[in-house]
Parts: sequence; C-alpha cells; structure tokens
Amino acid sequence: MAFDDLRGFMKRADELGLLKTVEGADWSLEIGGITELGLDAPDMPMLVFDKIKDYPAGYRVVTNFLNIPKLVALAFDLPLEDRGIDQVRGFRDLIQREFSPVRPVEVKTGPVMENVHVGDDVDIFEFPTPKWHERDGGRYIGTGSMVIQRDPDTGVVNVGTYRSQIHDKNVATVYMSPGKHGDVIRRKYWAKGQSCPVAVVMGGDPLLWSTAHSAIPLGVDEFEYAGWLRGKPIEVIKGEITGLPIPAAAEIVFEGELLPPGTETVEEGPFGEWTGYYASGSRHEPIFKVKSVMHRNDPIILGAPPQFGTYDYWFGKNAIRAAIIWNELDKNVPGVKGVWVPTEARGPLMVIVSLEQKYAGHAKQAANFVSGYYQSAFVCRWVIVVDDDIDPSNHADVYWALATRCDPDSSIDILRGCWSSLLDPILPPDKRERRELTNSMGVVVACKPFYWKDQFPRSVRGSAELRNAIKEKWGKKVFDGAF
Repeated sequence: MAFDDLRGFMKRADELGLLKTVEGADWSLEIGGITELGLDAPDMPMLVFDKIKDYPAGYRVVTNFLNIPKLVALAFDLPLEDRGIDQVRGFRDLIQREFSPVRPVEVKTGPVMENVHVGDDVDIFEFPTPKWHERDGGRYIGTGSMVIQRDPDTGVVNVGTYRSQIHDKNVATVYMSPGKHGDVIRRKYWAKGQSCPVAVVMGGDPLLWSTAHSAIPLGVDEFEYAGWLRGKPIEVIKGEITGLPIPAAAEIVFEGELLPPGTETVEEGPFGEWTGYYASGSRHEPIFKVKSVMHRNDPIILGAPPQFGTYDYWFGKNAIRAAIIWNELDKNVPGVKGVWVPTEARGPLMVIVSLEQKYAGHAKQAANFVSGYYQSAFVCRWVIVVDDDIDPSNHADVYWALATRCDPDSSIDILRGCWSSLLDPILPPDKRERRELTNSMGVVVACKPFYWKDQFPRSVRGSAELRNAIKEKWGKKVFDGAF
C-alpha cells in the first residue's frame, strides 16, 4: 500500500498496534529524551506527541517512525515479517526494476494550503519545535525534513534532508555539508550574486522522506524516483513564493530564500549530529529568510533527530542505503551475496559486503568499488568484505569472520585523503580550522585467503539446507516462531 501522506501511514500503523500517543511532554528536552529512551526497545512503536507544553492540542510531533523492521516494511509495502538482510533484498527487488521516472502531478490546491501565512503573518514559533538534546544551541524543526531546490543550470529538482534551526519569527537556517547536492545548488545561485529559492517540508510520507536522503542516482529528480517506487505520481502544488514543487499533502512548509554569504548571517548550532557527537560546533551561517508558511489543520512535525540507540532512525535508512549500494556493486562486481550498513556504526561510516570469491583479488575489488562509490564514500571509515557463508547483517557472524579470517598484517589497507565532513568527530582541530575535510578509510578483507580457501578448516555450523529444514520442522514448536 502506497501512502499519500504521513497521516495515512500513521493510521495504518495504529491499526497494526505500531503507534503510541504521549500527551503532555515538554518541547524542551522531554520529547527528545523520551524519543532517545525508546530507541533501546526492540519493539517500540512510533511515538506521537500531543498536547505539548505551551501548544494547543493537535499540534503534534512524531518520532521513531522508521526505527523497527515492521515500520520500515509498512512504509515501503514490504513483507512485515522481514528483517536484516531479507529486508535489504526486498528493497533490492524494488530498485532492480528498470527505472522509469514517474513525474509529479501539479494540482491547484491540497491539504497543506489549509492555512497560509505570508509576510508579517509568518511566525515559525507557531509550531512545537523541540529542543532535542541538552547541549543543542537551539530548537530544530527540520530533522525529518525535506529541502526542495532547483538546479539553476539543469532545471532538475533536488529534494534533500538537511537540518533546520529556528531563530526568529521569520528567520531559520539550513545546514548543508560541503559537497552535498543542496550545497552545490545553492552555491550556483550565490556565484551569480543571487539568493537560493528553497522550500522546507517538515512533515511528509515516509517513503518520500526516505528518498530525500537516500543514495539515489545523480541527476535524478527525487519526486520522480519516489513516484516510481510507489507506482503513482506525487501530487504537488506550485509554491507561490519560489515556484518550486511542494507535496500537496505535506504537513508544514516554509518557503523563502537562502541568502548569499556576506549578507545576513546567524549562529547555527551546535547540534547533536548523526555521528553521535557534537562535532561541527557552531558557526555563522547565511540565513533562511522565511517568506511564507503553509500548514495543515492540526499540523505534525516529523522528527528524526540523531539520537544514540540500537533502534534509531538509521535502521530504515541504512537498509535502503545497503540495497542501493548492493545494486550498484552487482553491476560492477560478480558474486555479491549481501550488503549491510550497520545501524550502530551511524550510517555510512561502515559498509559490510558478503561475497562468493571467484578469483584472486575479487574481495579487494569489491572493497575498492565501495570505497569510491559516491553513495557509500561520504565519511566512510570502514569497508569490510566477508565470505558468502557470513550474513553481513548478523553481528555474531561478522565478528567471527573478523576474528578468524582476518590477518591484520595482510588483510587491512588504509586509504587516505577520503571524502569527509565537519560532522566527522575524529577530524583533527587543525584540519577542521582550515576546512581540510578528508579522512582515512580502513579496507578489511575478512575472507578465507583465496589461494588456499579450499584448505581452510571446515566450520562446525550446519549447512544452509539442514538449518532451513530444522527451522521449517521445529521453528514454531521450539523457537516460538522466531524463525
């Protein structure tokens, strides 16, 4: 089932027992704290905060909406029982089809236009924007957000996810790491002495939001890609201020412009970032001048704050990322049996590849592709290649391979001068000061040595055929249906 908006997704999640409402929380730290504590529970449902302190009932914040396999499966219409590498395979089935862009359909109006404020009527403090972490420099309305821009050279629309802090009734900031698509686009406008038109969506359906921060092919319109995934076009309205396409069923939208450097700036940050640290500090950023606010009745902020827990929002994001990397790797390297991006490693910082070795140098070839591929190279710290009998989504399997099949003297290479970010916590102060955004990357081959792999000691683990037969016969009787 493809959902047209966030509310449809929430309704179905509620019907499945995957939604929990929390009333009376404070926007300052309590929403963020409850969200964080929920990340340690393996079956914690989506959280919906209502009757938030200082705000009217109905003005809500949603968090933990893609943090467990069932919610991820619901958003993408995958089997609800799948998890781990099986869920990555489900994503692969979606994206392996021949890509056929499904252009968005422009409509004259939509739910997002139920309330429209322009000029002096704009007040972005209308919404219960959380202060997520104790040491944050302010309130961040844009975490589960989508930032819409149009490339002035190609006309291609880009939809990305970048954090957005609120500062004054019509002043916000949008932080973009150097080299990201949004940063490239805004600098094209700035090079011409122009402000960059932008629309920021603070609540949309999870599939479209996931597309906005996933590693889709370069030059592809995210609206067209999301429409292809869901099998029907995204309905959009034309922004009155920017002319940009805006999801008609969005919850909250700010329209305006990113002013060029050297004009008006404001201090942005610090913010608890996706690496699990306060790494980039605070600095003066060009302001986002908000000229128009549109929102639905009883609007919902979609919250995806970087928090630290086993079941955080990287869970769903990494499954999608792994599927895309796997798909591209398959086009260039034979024998790939699985790809995993561990949640605990904070997104792209680690990629694990399972491979059936077919020739000498095969494992290193796979690792080198991952290390240089645009969608997996950003701030990547480790690329690990394991044999095809290792499930890359199973930590026990991977640790076993690292401990028994990796000789540190000959199995680890270090790549230097790789693509990094100010958000990288281990970027040295001197490099940070001069904006030398590079890091090293460890490439680990935790495979049986190819030239004597047939002589490698046999594993005590039962064969796949035997294990599957046991699961089929005894799974419900002995393991309570866990398999």
